[in-house]
Amino acid sequence: MKNPTENNVMLLPSKDQVIETVIDIFVRVIGFIDREEVSRTTHIVKDFYIDTDDLSIFAIEVEKHFGLKAPAGEWPKGFTPTIEGIADYVLYHLAKKK
Repeated sequence: MKNPTENNVMLLPSKDQVIETVIDIFVRVIGFIDREEVSRTTHIVKDFYIDTDDLSIFAIEVEKHFGLKAPAGEWPKGFTPTIEGIADYVLYHLAKKK
């Protein structure tokens, strides 16, 4: 049996862990980008000229992977569209779920 301090404790992943996962999802979803071409400062639109359909699928996959329930339409606002900015977005919403 768990003691009270062990119940419902959700540890947040580190920012570096989230960045690596976001990069992996980005590379998998987009499909034509090599992993070595993507870093924490990669701008997901400007650096690769990704269209909105691919970005929508990417956003859905990130939300699904991390179990986020972000409000519709929030993705384009409130964060820098870099890999690191998306990691900040993920961590922000994970912390809200705690």
